[in-house]
Amino acid sequence: MIRMSRGILLAAVLVLGAGCASMPPVAGAPIADVGDLVGTWAGTVTPGDLPFYLTINPGGTLTAAWGPNMTWGTVTTRDGQATFEMQPGAYEGSIRLYDEGGTRRLVLDDQWAAFNAQVAPQ
Repeated sequence: MIRMSRGILLAAVLVLGAGCASMPPVAGAPIADVGDLVGTWAGTVTPGDLPFYLTINPGGTLTAAWGPNMTWGTVTTRDGQATFEMQPGAYEGSIRLYDEGGTRRLVLDDQWAAFNAQVAPQ
């Protein structure tokens, strides 16, 4: 009975693992350089679903504001991907660009904190 239970468990793990492996990775459009992201953006940030305002400048500097928070920082690109760093608060993570039928959207995901912002051009 124990051997059969282990066999069923192993089979379930393999099936689930194969299912996850076949899922497409979270992706966005390739980002050639900071110029692809330059502009004034607005949307929401979680946690809290607060209004979020983001400005990315041609030189790669940024400012962001949400609730009582005001931050500044930089955006860098490498190999088609973008990252951000913001101070104060030591926010850093990825930026993904989505272009859905001409509607552009950025998603910022912090790698350390529960911080996710989704913005569209303002």
